[in-house]
Amino acid sequence: MHLAGISIIGWIHTIGCIAALIFGAMNLVAAKGTPHHKFRGLGYTVSMVVAMGLSLFLYHFDIPVVRGARPGPGLFGLFHWFTVFALFFVLLGYYASSRQGRGLWAYTHPVAMTLSYYLLIGGLINELFARVNVLRPYAVDIINGKPVFPSHIVGITQNADGLAFLIILILFCVKVWRYRRTSAPHAARSARAKSAPAQD
Repeated sequence: MHLAGISIIGWIHTIGCIAALIFGAMNLVAAKGTPHHKFRGLGYTVSMVVAMGLSLFLYHFDIPVVRGARPGPGLFGLFHWFTVFALFFVLLGYYASSRQGRGLWAYTHPVAMTLSYYLLIGGLINELFARVNVLRPYAVDIINGKPVFPSHIVGITQNADGLAFLIILILFCVKVWRYRRTSAPHAARSARAKSAPAQD
């Protein structure tokens, strides 16, 4: 494991990422809408804000978004933009969590939270290839004598991650749609019953 050169900010960022990975994984598979789900969701949100917020101050390596520029240290590039998107999605998902009874907010919460977790897993994949000794040789491709990141293998792994999360997103949206479809008639009947005049 290659852990040299990690700063205090880097270690706190890592701890936050590990906490977010655990909270997020538990909420992906556990029952939704329970007090435990809400507690883990808060833990996930806080750990993501800490981890992603601190990563905006880490500049060891990034891939520039400007075409032709070289990847390297000191850049606000692709990885930092992924961090911005992850922060946006987790905050949007948390905001939507208390508004799920209002139209599209019911879909916004699971979609935004799942997208933020997808970006977190994508970052984990990059870190594993960068730091695990067995995987490091596969992190870059050598093309015309120059290292190119990400390698073909990293790209395949990231694509598999994207496909898995696309399936999860579809399943969550179908689940929300089915729940809303079955619960709406019950809610309408209850509302009519409450508004009906009392019978003597």
